[in-house]
Amino acid sequence: MANTPNKVVVIGLDCCMPHLVERHINEGYLPTFKRLIERGVLAENCLPPFPTVTPPNWAAIATGAWGATHGITDFHNHEPGEPLDNDANLQNWDRRRVKAEYIWEALDKAGKKCVVLNYPSSWPSDLKHGVVVGGVGMTIGEDRIDQTHLAKVLDVCADFIITTDYLPQASRGEFVEASGWENLPEGSEEPLEMRVEVPFPMARVRPAPTTWWVLVEQNAEGEYVRASLCPTKDYAQAFCTLEVGQWSERIDTTLEMSDGTRREVFFKCKLLRLDGEAEEFRLLVGAMIDPSSGCHPVEVAKDLAQCRGAFHFSGGMVMAMLKTIDLDTYVEMNQNLSAWLSDAAAILLETQQPELLYLHSHPIDWMYHLLASDLESPDPAVNAKAWEVHRRIYECEDALIARILEACDRNTMVVLVSDHGATADGPVFDPYQALVPAGLAVLAEEQKQEEGLNLAQRILSLSSAKIDFSQTKAVANREIYIYVNLKGRDPEGIVEPEDYEKVQQQIIDALLTYVDPATGRRPVALALSRRDARILGLAGDRVGDVVYAVYPWFGAQHGQILPTAEYGMGKLKTLLVMQGPGLKKNHRLERTCWLPDLVPTLCYLMDWPVPETAEGAVIYQALKDPDMKAKEIVKLKESLARMEEAVNRESRQPWDHHDCA
Repeated sequence: MANTPNKVVVIGLDCCMPHLVERHINEGYLPTFKRLIERGVLAENCLPPFPTVTPPNWAAIATGAWGATHGITDFHNHEPGEPLDNDANLQNWDRRRVKAEYIWEALDKAGKKCVVLNYPSSWPSDLKHGVVVGGVGMTIGEDRIDQTHLAKVLDVCADFIITTDYLPQASRGEFVEASGWENLPEGSEEPLEMRVEVPFPMARVRPAPTTWWVLVEQNAEGEYVRASLCPTKDYAQAFCTLEVGQWSERIDTTLEMSDGTRREVFFKCKLLRLDGEAEEFRLLVGAMIDPSSGCHPVEVAKDLAQCRGAFHFSGGMVMAMLKTIDLDTYVEMNQNLSAWLSDAAAILLETQQPELLYLHSHPIDWMYHLLASDLESPDPAVNAKAWEVHRRIYECEDALIARILEACDRNTMVVLVSDHGATADGPVFDPYQALVPAGLAVLAEEQKQEEGLNLAQRILSLSSAKIDFSQTKAVANREIYIYVNLKGRDPEGIVEPEDYEKVQQQIIDALLTYVDPATGRRPVALALSRRDARILGLAGDRVGDVVYAVYPWFGAQHGQILPTAEYGMGKLKTLLVMQGPGLKKNHRLERTCWLPDLVPTLCYLMDWPVPETAEGAVIYQALKDPDMKAKEIVKLKESLARMEEAVNRESRQPWDHHDCA
């Protein structure tokens, strides 16, 4: 059919905001975004489900279901009967916790091939025809399954810095006169060496103790200008030789693990600093990843060995927060991530020939957690640099989209979608500020807010308050829930079942009437009972007894903030661009749509089986002809009627004709 694409590519860009995409387009940047918007449909009012946070909304985008159905109701999961302390909650990155059917699983049952790349909560996979790579963290190699709070492990290890300074997550050393080296370049004078005991931070399975070496060399003027990272004292085996500001090519090596096995890994390095006396030195070593990590089937790892780029834990966000790297290096780390991911998508499109590809990329979200305050800074220099980085991160994703489009033909439907937006930073609302004065909670000890944490981390820190459960009726759990500490359900419950609704209402009243003394404003925009939360798409035993949301001038950019919120430079509305056969061109869709509407729309347009649990609506107004399926059915019925008439005419005997005497 002319109006039906031959395949669909869904490119998920975490936290991408359409109004800021258009800002950079108007400034003359983001040509690929511009082309897709002009050739397709931009939904101006696409809203994310609540809470506006990563795991629930990517589940909605891929299942077409709401939180009550797919069961991923927050960044973390709370199971009934578990302690109400947040320390018991596990992050929602496990496919086995998702209660709804993904679109690629419905297609797999129909014998259709799909590729799922770095998509949250898509692992482990049992696809029979398709490919899944990653899916248990923000990026390939990161694993958040069975992890509490914001913990994670890396395969094989996170980024670290080799340095002469005292820095976090670093291997510190000093340079001494080099000795015992083989194959040094001719004319190499007074080279210095540093012994490096590789720290392997955040390793899921720790490698065996490993020693590497750094060698620095002088130029003709006697200044140290080059550094080489080597696995042994053999210059010919150097992983890389770099000058300040240079990145290495992809480095492939084998590591011996603590259990005696050996693993292939790849990574990239950048020389951040080297002064002429070799007294100040910093070498960034990127995250080391096993190329077969998280590949189903594992054989696809061979194809992905061609990918450019490399991986970096949280896109370098933590290092940038700690100021162990500069913002330009931070951008380059995300360029590495996007380059690998775009190559992987293009290669899998070419080698696997899938009917559907779903991909998730996270750099934009990390950038807002890093720079949200700077984007609002009154300091012109800070503000200008933040917006430069903002634009460059969006350019990373523009390049990612462009590379993927190279592997698509004109009959491919391309979808750009984000899971939520973000607003400017505001003060954190601690629900115990309302619950304690109302006599609903008693803290066991005074809570001290840790320094150096971003807002999302501070919220988790506050909600992990030490509770005196023997005197507490209401317990804050995860980002948006308050639980009644119910006897017979909760391990330390004290509220009698007959008092459940009374306490529930007391919690709602306390939240809605609390006024922040510092600002004189109410933080809580909405507070509903579990029963009433169904209007938000939330229900079931993975939802708290009270659901609350805060105004955007309180909170951490997204999560606790309602889908329609706007504040400062940001909005919570999501990106949704659809371009391809059967879709309108250069069309602005004004109607409200929701992220769960994407899957039903794809299935309707493509004649695909709909996932069993899908609940969203078809976005008919995005289609060139919303009645095209009905018209196709009418044509088929008319063709069938003509065929039946012809068959009946040919099968009649001469004496059956009415005009025979």
